[in-house]
Amino acid sequence: MLAPKLDAILPLKIDGSYGVEDLRRTDILMASLSAFFKPGTLTTFLVVCPADEVAIVREHLSSWPNLPVEVMAEEKLVPELLRFPGLRGWRKQQLVKLASSRELNAEFCLTFDADVFSTRPTTLDDLLPGGKALMQYESRALHPRWWASSARLLSVSQGVGDPQRGMSITPAILSKNILDSLTEQLSRPRYSWAEVLCRLHQPGHPSNWTPGRFLRSKWTEYSLYYLHAAAIDALDDYHVEGGTEEIPQLLLGHEGHPFESWQPAFTFGPDNPALFCLVGSKSGLTPTEVWDVIGDFIPRGDVSV
Repeated sequence: MLAPKLDAILPLKIDGSYGVEDLRRTDILMASLSAFFKPGTLTTFLVVCPADEVAIVREHLSSWPNLPVEVMAEEKLVPELLRFPGLRGWRKQQLVKLASSRELNAEFCLTFDADVFSTRPTTLDDLLPGGKALMQYESRALHPRWWASSARLLSVSQGVGDPQRGMSITPAILSKNILDSLTEQLSRPRYSWAEVLCRLHQPGHPSNWTPGRFLRSKWTEYSLYYLHAAAIDALDDYHVEGGTEEIPQLLLGHEGHPFESWQPAFTFGPDNPALFCLVGSKSGLTPTEVWDVIGDFIPRGDVSV
């Protein structure tokens, strides 16, 4: 039996949602993947950005020829965005990740944001142990509105699956089969799944202020994905939990926050079970400030800081 393949997707905007140079921040991610990912781990690495930024992003990322990077306009992947020009960047990121199965063909897709980076040598078996995607959990109580809104959108019980636990944030690994099933479930006779979600976020439109819209508008890509996977009893078919005795590796470590007290020697050391870390864009830190802290652990290649 052939091992499953893994693609990756990164929604990107040059200046990011917080004006923190996300294109240069992405160099940290690319440098870390070049340093730590075994060659061939990713089949395709799809970077999705606004159409008017494609040429700049493609040229910039050509500095990483050892990674299977392809650059695509977000309007091509999610043409529904053309009808909703006021949609927030955070929502676009989520739509792009859900739309990954429109373009990518591997059985699984690893999701990235520009502020994520790899922390240790990583193989396909680390990410897909036993041919199933690593999943990390967190308490649903951290963001209860995400789960309530997503359950309403899917017409399922909020308690489906383990009612105490939910899927953690980016990076995550998504099954193409589950994504295809989810987007079919969300679609309506008149609207695609993406338009259904976009229509919940129309500033100035009367429907934007109805109770029903408000109760469904706090969805996230991962709460939708996890609840649907649990509802169709597919979690165990495609996912395995990390951080256990049998599978000790985790996807994400949070030790980069607060930045001032971060000890990167642990993050990049042998005792850290997390394959990735992040220094959130919301921090306002520049890529240079992050490089200054982690530069001893990730070779920079030709990156200019």
